[in-house]
Order: sequence, then structure tokens, then C-alpha cells
Amino acid sequence: MRATLLLAALALAACGGTPDYFLLPAPQPAQQASSPVSSVVVADMSLPAYASALEIASLTAPGVVTLDKTQLWADTPQRALTRQLSTALGERLRARVGTEPWPSFDNPGLRVEVTVDRFIGAEGGALDFAGQYFLISPSSGQITGGDRFAITVPSQGEGYPGLLAAHAVAIDRLAARIAGSITGRPAS
Repeated sequence: MRATLLLAALALAACGGTPDYFLLPAPQPAQQASSPVSSVVVADMSLPAYASALEIASLTAPGVVTLDKTQLWADTPQRALTRQLSTALGERLRARVGTEPWPSFDNPGLRVEVTVDRFIGAEGGALDFAGQYFLISPSSGQITGGDRFAITVPSQGEGYPGLLAAHAVAIDRLAARIAGSITGRPAS
């Protein structure tokens, strides 16, 4: 009986740890370019289910995604990644850039929509980020630009901090591509 109680107490103690919460590193400063529009709104990114989870997703074997219940995003991934993209675009464009809901009575000059097909990596391995983005005129609803993207970023360090730093670099590279599409200048 005593051994059973001891084993039960040890099992409960092992489950009682608090999770770690991770923030994305801040976007890197970039050179700003003139924009043909004075304002840009970034819609909430459409993410795969595993990338939307609060638990950090990683590849643990080819084609096997694992969600770690002890390693969590400090914010919802959709919000964190959308705001990261908005900030990175704001670093690159001489325009007001924000996320929805647009905080003004006037419509933005351009809307950016991103649909992510794949956003996954392994601890210590490369992160794959692929999908499609569209540039939409809010006044007409017409698509004015867009492209498919496939971005691979090596791990930016060890463990989950390195994996989330790779997420930030991938978003930064996408922001450079989108800014290039908006300004007509190739991404640097």
C-alpha cells in the first residue's frame, strides 16, 4: 500500500510542472521603401491546425507533428504571427501598417491576406514555411498582386527558442517578399 501511494505521489509530481511560454523575437529593422499606398492592413493569417495550437508544434519524425503541452506560445500563434508580419511590413514600407480590425474610419489602401500551407520545423533542424499571399484593393475587392512562397530557415539556436527564432526569420523573409510586391522592388 505504501509503495502504491509513493508511486502515485511521484506520478502526480511529474505532471505538476508548469509549462514554459515562448515569445517570438522582435522583427529586425529594415530599410524602408516608398509605398504606392499610404496604409496597409494585414488580415489574420490562415494557419494549419497544428500551427494554430497554443502548444508548440515540431516535427519529431518525417511527417510526424508533435504538440508539446509543456512548451507553449506566449500568445495565440495566429495573433502573434499576424502581428509579427504587420510589424515587419511596417519596418519596410513608408505607410501605416496594422492588423484587423483596422483602427480608422477610412479604409486602408491595401489588404494583405496570407494562407499558410506548412509552418513546421524540428528542434535543431530547418523550418519549412509555405503558402500563398494576396494583395487586395479594399475599395474594389480586386486582387492586385500575390504569389506562392516556400521559405526554409535553419534553426536559429537550440531547443524551442531556436525554433521560434526561425519562425521570426521566416516571417521576416515573407515580409520582405510582400513589401517587394507592394513597392515593385525585389526583396533584399
